[in-house]
Formats: sequence, structure tokens, C-alpha cells
Amino acid sequence: MNPFGHIKCGMIVEAGNGDATVYLGRIAGLKKNFIKLRRRDAPDGKRRYIPRSWVDGVADLQVHLFRTPSAAKTGWLTKAELKAWPADRPTRP
Repeated sequence: MNPFGHIKCGMIVEAGNGDATVYLGRIAGLKKNFIKLRRRDAPDGKRRYIPRSWVDGVADLQVHLFRTPSAAKTGWLTKAELKAWPADRPTRP
């Protein structure tokens, strides 16, 4: 895995360990220090944003997060939450 790889639109985002990874969605774009996921991949149809600081590595066309799937889903932001996020505030741990 290349932790410094280039993140691009269309890549798959997964969370979990190597044995039990969970698909979170595909990348729709990048905004500030966040990865924007496709709306159609969300169960409720809302756009989700994941901090780039959560990326553990990039391999092939997949972005792997160092978070568990439940932690990633609890910590990701909606579009409204991202707009309210101060620019000088660090991303969630």
C-alpha cells in the first residue's frame, strides 16, 4: 500500500482490517481536506465527507481508512456539517 498515493475520483473507499473490509462508497471529489463520497452510495442519499487524515493508504483503485467501519460512519460529515466546520479547526481524530 502507498500511504502517499494520489486519491482520485471514482476510487473505492473501504474501512476495516484486511480480513473484514467494508465498502463505504466511491469518491465523487475532494474538498478542502476532505474526501467527498458519492451521494448514491449513502443509505439515506445524503452526501458524506471523510477527512483525508483518516487515509491509511492507497492501493490500486482503493483508498483504505485506518478506522473501523462503524467509527467511519459515526465520524463522517454531511454537507451541512462540513459547511459549519471552521477552516482553522483540525479534522476529527
